[in-house]
Amino acid sequence: MYHDMNQIWSLIIVPSLYRKRFKHRKKQPEIKKKIKIDYKKVIFIIVLIFLMIFFKQFRKAVLYVFFILITGYITYYSKLYHLPIDVSPLFFLEIVITRYYGIKYTLLFILIAYFGPKMLAGHAANWRSYAFIAVSIIANIVAVYLPNMGIQTLGYLTSVIQYIGGIFITMTMKPFYFAAADGIANVTNNLLYFLIFSEFIVLLF
Repeated sequence: MYHDMNQIWSLIIVPSLYRKRFKHRKKQPEIKKKIKIDYKKVIFIIVLIFLMIFFKQFRKAVLYVFFILITGYITYYSKLYHLPIDVSPLFFLEIVITRYYGIKYTLLFILIAYFGPKMLAGHAANWRSYAFIAVSIIANIVAVYLPNMGIQTLGYLTSVIQYIGGIFITMTMKPFYFAAADGIANVTNNLLYFLIFSEFIVLLF
């Protein structure tokens, strides 16, 4: 009889324990948190890291191309809409390129970022354009011989040299006071670029 009672209890208890185990196993997937991967964010981070590495390795080349593009863009629209003053960073970036790349890269920069967009906008280069560029090149040659001068101070000095040279060119067509007044807007533009962006340029290089 004792043996029969054991069999009865085993029939009652064992299935109930099995059911509890089964329920426990069934609930396990619900307890585990599902890990969702945002593939867009992952791709963005990978691309960002790649660009940072690329910029670090080819920083000077990337910046040079950027300088050409931004100057060319502003020059093109300035000439296309006949703006009375030069708002482009042409002279500012000439001095920057001369300091950090060398004057041969400055000459290439002028050719691509100034003459190219100017001709695309329908403005043929005349003797005045060549004369002003010649004055700019003289200012850049001065920059070559002052390698230890701070970029901001150098910018102020070369901007004044360019301004004085521009007055002499304009005096071939206008009296001195008109020639001096014409150049004030352009020299102010250059001085502002050096005032605002010099420290940022130093950080970049």
